[in-house]
Amino acid sequence: RKFNMRRLLIWGVILMSSFSIGSAGKHKFSWKYRKYCEDVPKKTVPGNKCDRPCFPYSPPRTCVFNFKLEVLKSDADGRRADGRVRSVLAYNGQIPGPPIVICEGDELVVNFKNNITGNMTNVDGSSNDTTLHFHGIREKTRPWSDGVPFVSQCPITPEGQSHPKNENPSPFPYGFNTDKDGAPPGTYWYHSHVGAQRTNGAYGALIIKEKGKDTYIDKILVLQEWYESSTNQVPVSILINGNGRTGEYIYTGVDAEITKHLKGKGGSFQLKKNKYFDRNNFKTNYEECIINEPGKTYRFRVIGAISQNFPLRLSIDDHKFTAIAMDSRNIEPVPDLTDLWLAAGERYDIVVQTKAKYKSFLPYMIRVFGYTNQHNHAAGSLCTIAWLLYPGQTIDYKHVTDSACTGFHPSSPLRTLNPVPNNYKAWNNRIKYPHLKNSSKTGDIFITDLRAKIQEPTIKTNLADTQYIEFDGNITFNGLRMTYPRVPFLLQNPADETDRCTTKTPANYSCQNVLQEPWAKDHWAEIVLVNKNDGAASHPIHQHGGWYWVVGEDKYDNSITANRDFIMDKDQKCLGGCLPQNFINPPAKDTIQVPPNGYVILRTPLDNPGTWIFHCHINYHVTIGMAMVLQIGEPEDWCTKHLHQNVPCKTPPPPPGGGPTTIHWFLGMENAERCVNPGTEVTFNWVTDDHNVIKELTEAQYDSCNVTGYDHAHYVGNANWTAPMLNGHGPETFYFACGRFPNATGIGDHCYNGGMKAKIHVRSDCTISVCTA
Repeated sequence: RKFNMRRLLIWGVILMSSFSIGSAGKHKFSWKYRKYCEDVPKKTVPGNKCDRPCFPYSPPRTCVFNFKLEVLKSDADGRRADGRVRSVLAYNGQIPGPPIVICEGDELVVNFKNNITGNMTNVDGSSNDTTLHFHGIREKTRPWSDGVPFVSQCPITPEGQSHPKNENPSPFPYGFNTDKDGAPPGTYWYHSHVGAQRTNGAYGALIIKEKGKDTYIDKILVLQEWYESSTNQVPVSILINGNGRTGEYIYTGVDAEITKHLKGKGGSFQLKKNKYFDRNNFKTNYEECIINEPGKTYRFRVIGAISQNFPLRLSIDDHKFTAIAMDSRNIEPVPDLTDLWLAAGERYDIVVQTKAKYKSFLPYMIRVFGYTNQHNHAAGSLCTIAWLLYPGQTIDYKHVTDSACTGFHPSSPLRTLNPVPNNYKAWNNRIKYPHLKNSSKTGDIFITDLRAKIQEPTIKTNLADTQYIEFDGNITFNGLRMTYPRVPFLLQNPADETDRCTTKTPANYSCQNVLQEPWAKDHWAEIVLVNKNDGAASHPIHQHGGWYWVVGEDKYDNSITANRDFIMDKDQKCLGGCLPQNFINPPAKDTIQVPPNGYVILRTPLDNPGTWIFHCHINYHVTIGMAMVLQIGEPEDWCTKHLHQNVPCKTPPPPPGGGPTTIHWFLGMENAERCVNPGTEVTFNWVTDDHNVIKELTEAQYDSCNVTGYDHAHYVGNANWTAPMLNGHGPETFYFACGRFPNATGIGDHCYNGGMKAKIHVRSDCTISVCTA
């Protein structure tokens, strides 16, 4: 991208400053940074000993956790989810994973093992590789620990597989230093950054406690919508801290509606009888939040571990609350709230003044609610509860929320924080700053009217040209779908710009979308996000490597089409009025919903050198390429520690738009299912020489595993198959199986007992990684 004269002048100032440090100039500047990369030794203790009172003068610790991620069934305590038995991914055998709670000043080390040897990820469309990401942590001295495959590292292969230099054998040492890496006290979370793994349970809470007296009693609430299975993306329940229930009826849906749901355009689902429902024999209970000290103030750290476009609303019966922080940053308190909405990736700290006098018998309910279709609320909803339990109250363990979500539709006026910004009337009538503390005012409160607790003194210093990024119906940034290099961006030296969008004509609008900025302390980049489609999702956009400050936001009615050209004209030419900006205590976020037919203006500090992904946090959207990379500085500025530069990853990056096209072929797998476009090559991959692939069976042969008349010999994989062109015909489905060891009736043992069969749907509109029939 071209630099303007202002950019060149500021670059000159930066270079002159670096030369003044020493005769080595830029290299001296980099040497100082590399010295800053070095760790400071602290007393090492097991991680579970770090959840302690954080006294002002307590010595800091290095808190060591050992994590493993593996495929399990939801059939044991700690991971029963909503009571139905299905495949899950779990850290240390539980959902959510173990909470990480440390003190300000501590260092965190997570020795992470990839123990994925089962079949879950084979079914959900991603590989058996994985990574670990600490959501919200800046990783200022450890960009290599950000956990994004092909951006900051190679993905971690399952333990026991071979590793090139960049793929260190498990465990991989993730972590950060709270006092060096941009990790102030606050509410964070961690999750896998590969495929749909976090959708299936690979997530957990991360809390950094402030040093000093504990003002509040802490509770953690991790919220997630939960799906029929890893292959069937119909939402059927909501989990709070991994606990929930399904009622007498649950939703079902066809492929077309599931695809709409994943694209963020809203799907319509129908209720069916729940075969797991037994009111007298529930396998799970709702989460219990116990109030041991009535009358005291409790802080609830609420984490939106939401997977798809499924924002969730939280309220507490007969209790109001005050919001004091969002996305780990303190805000001016917003009191007397009745409701709080969270989208994928967002976090809020709310404080509740508990009652000194409270009702007897049943506890109060913490209610969590979400619509299955953000554009048509009548299409259906999901809901769940947690119990707010005071002393002497008794839980009704037979209670279950009904499919109509009775009691979740309040009629009284509300004070609602952070609703989905897709309603122009609600936006136009919102409670605006500075009236947020006026409890008599009811209505919605949006991010643009919140204020940070502290002022950023240099936020007006804008180094770069303003970047305008438009979202369209194709779920892209400016029409470009993100691809990734075989050598991660952070580990390239020099940078390989061959396939970057700025140096090539993108094929099918797919390329490496990199926004390059200089490393410049006290300077900022400005990005304007434009969501032009009024019927689209309110995309929750997440930035790695730090927060951005929200200096502007607006939404237009349907008489205006707020596309990129319209917003640029208003901003640059002030046509009909300039875009208003606020630089007085603007709020900081790392994830924000962008209003459909509207925009958000962000300021990002350029003080954190590295390569940082910037993406929609709806899981399906990032996997099909709604992302870009913010590169700050140059390779000589970056900390890479033990990772080797310029070494290709063993696993290739996934292609955008069509989902993974590799099927891992092994005994014990679950039946694979894929959806691909015509002409796509699909690879069946296996390691031993004990398998084969029978291509294009009949449906009956597939169902029964009858491989009579086919090749039963074994050979070394891989095996490839190319999806045929449809030539005007409708979608087709093709069937595959391993033909090894048929019995006397022709039933193949590897197919029937080993699960080695696959169903591939060929569709011209196939952009999902796996079909869900």
